[in-house]
Amino acid sequence: MAITLDPKDTSNRIHELVWGGFHADEDIEWIITEEYLDPEELNLEDFAWVTAETARACAEKQAAEESWPEHTEFDRLEAVFTQLRADHIIALHKAGNTLSEGHEDVQEIWQEAGRFDSGIRGCCFYHSQDVEGAVHTGQLYLAFSGGMIREPEQREANTLAVGSRIAELLQAAGFDTEWDGSINDRIKVNLGQWRKRGFSV
Repeated sequence: MAITLDPKDTSNRIHELVWGGFHADEDIEWIITEEYLDPEELNLEDFAWVTAETARACAEKQAAEESWPEHTEFDRLEAVFTQLRADHIIALHKAGNTLSEGHEDVQEIWQEAGRFDSGIRGCCFYHSQDVEGAVHTGQLYLAFSGGMIREPEQREANTLAVGSRIAELLQAAGFDTEWDGSINDRIKVNLGQWRKRGFSV
C-alpha cells in the first residue's frame, strides 16, 4: 500500500513545526495527523511515513542546536519582549494564526489586566504564519498598537511612540530592522535565521 498524502507539502509543514520551536517534539506527529491532515483519510503507510519524517526532522534540528550560540536570535528577541513588558507593552510570541487573532489575544490579556486601569499602553506581537515565514526566510514581521489609552485623540501618537520604542529596542539588540515610521505598517526584523530551541514535554 502506497502513501496517499502529499509528501512534499507534509514534509514542509513538519519542518515548519519542528524548526519553529513552539511545539514539543512529542506533539508534532499528532498535530500533523490529527489537525493538519484528516486522520480518516490516512492509511497505515501514511501514519508510518509521518512518524519517520517527524523523527528525522526532530533529529536534524537537535543536531543543529548543538552548534548554536548560547544566545540565539530568538533569545535576543525575547529579551526585547521582556523589556517591552517592563515598559507596559504587551509582547506576545506566536499570537494566533492571523493579525485579527493576534489582536484578540492582546485584547484578552488587556481586559484581564484591568483595561485602562492596567497601565498597559500598547502591544507588540507576531502570529503563527509569521513564524512559518521566519523559518523559511529569516525575516519576522511585528504588529503593534498604542490604542490602549483613555484619550482617543492621543492614540495615534501613542501608537507611533510604541512603534518607535520597539524599533529602538530591536536595533539596540543588534537586529537590522525596516520600518517606514507609519502606524499602518508592521516592523520588519531581519533575523538572518530563525533559531528557537525546541523542548520536550
